[in-house]
Amino acid sequence: MRVLRDVVVDRVDREELMAVSHAPAIAGEDMSLDLVGAGKAIELRVRVLDSRPVIIEGAVRHRIRLAVLLPATSIDLPSPTAMSVSTSPVMNVMPDAEAEAV
Repeated sequence: MRVLRDVVVDRVDREELMAVSHAPAIAGEDMSLDLVGAGKAIELRVRVLDSRPVIIEGAVRHRIRLAVLLPATSIDLPSPTAMSVSTSPVMNVMPDAEAEAV
């Protein structure tokens, strides 16, 4: 199983997201994406369109373009007093092939 953590995600448009990660992704790979923030979690199915290395504040990062495949599913999380929730979107992704093997 592969899980990417501490990834910043920005919405490009209704059907595309842009993520910045410490690790690269593989174009064409389908993934499950969990966005967490403001007391909510949203689960998305995405496909990697592109992954390119970039320099951000002197460090190599990877800019990953993601296509949203299915509508979002929203889940309410416990209040921030009960659970630490980042205010920035955090992405945990698991490639589908590896998710099925678990």
